Order: sequence, then structure tokens, then C-alpha cells
Amino acid sequence: MLDCDRKALEYSYDFIVAQNLPEPILYPLDLAGAGPEHFEEMMTAIQTEFGGLDALVHCAARFEGLTPLEQFSPAEWLIHMQVNLNAAWLLSSQALPLLRESDSASLFFMLEDMARMQSAFWGPYGIAKHALRAMVHQFAAENGSAGLQILGINPGPMRSPLRSRAYHSENPETQPEPDRVAHCIMQLMNRESVVQGHFVDLAGD
Repeated sequence: MLDCDRKALEYSYDFIVAQNLPEPILYPLDLAGAGPEHFEEMMTAIQTEFGGLDALVHCAARFEGLTPLEQFSPAEWLIHMQVNLNAAWLLSSQALPLLRESDSASLFFMLEDMARMQSAFWGPYGIAKHALRAMVHQFAAENGSAGLQILGINPGPMRSPLRSRAYHSENPETQPEPDRVAHCIMQLMNRESVVQGHFVDLAGD
């Protein structure tokens, strides 16, 4: 499990172990400052430790709130694009050789309601989501014969810190817990759900 927040990783680790599930491996990494060499080292470590890779799910995001485009500083714009877009390409590019060696591999990208992402104030977060959708199309077209399952997934509304930054007046209790989406993603990974095309909308499920 990769995250820039070591405490959050350790909390998740303790929860998983307490459920008597397989012990996860933690990989603290801040995507805002990660370069190609960091992802290359990660893939080498995965190959050495596990002998391969079966799935990669891109969930990382940077979003500080609804803001007009012109009010972003150049530095903040670049950090947003690094975390929300560049890191997804860097990590996927390094992971694809390992994924292609798997008998049933998955490469998933978390998207959004794309129509909403064209609205005002979503800033580089919204723009990056549209670019990620295009990335899904291209990766899928280029790896169609490799047996890879490449999907862009709209998880729909869920109770998360990211959503609370956009919908300040919303009662979080009105939204489902993220574990509902996690369960759906596991079903997709295990090929228990039939998918037409390369995009899945879980908002209505």
C-alpha cells in the first residue's frame, strides 16, 4: 500500500492485521516529489519481494478545494498535476511490464463525474481527471492483446476528506462509506463483474 501519510498507512495496517487478513506491505512515498527512479525502485522491490504484480489501482489525489483557475500559483498547479496525473503515468509505465506477465492483471484509474469536472472551480484536479480518462483510452488501445483489464472508474459520491473539501455544507453521513467502492473494485479485479468497454460508473450501483 502506497501513501504519503505514514500514520494513515500504519492505521490501515493495524486494521487489516486485526481482521486476520494477509499482512500488507507499506510503501510510504510522497507522489508530489517522486520521480522515475522512485517508481523504478518500487517495481524492483515488488518483483524481488513478491515475484510479480497482479493489479494497480490509482487512488491518489490532491484537491484543496474549489478555486478559480487564475488563482492557482504556478507551484501549486504543478504539484496538483504531478500528483493527479504525472505520477499515474510514471507508475503505470513502470508497472506495465510486470502486469503483462500476470495471468489476469488489472490497471484501474479512479475518475469522477466527468461532466461535473468541466464546471467552474475544479481547477487542475478536474483537468487532470479528463487527462486520466484519455490515458485510460490510450493504455487500453496499446495493451488490448495483453489480457490486461484497464478501466477508468467513477466511484461516485462517498464519505471522504476530499469530498468534504468541495461540499462544505453536506452532511457526510448522507454519503456511503468508501468500503462499498472497495468491494466493487475487488469484484472487478476478480472478474466477477461483466464490463463493457473501459469505463465503469459506480455512482448508480
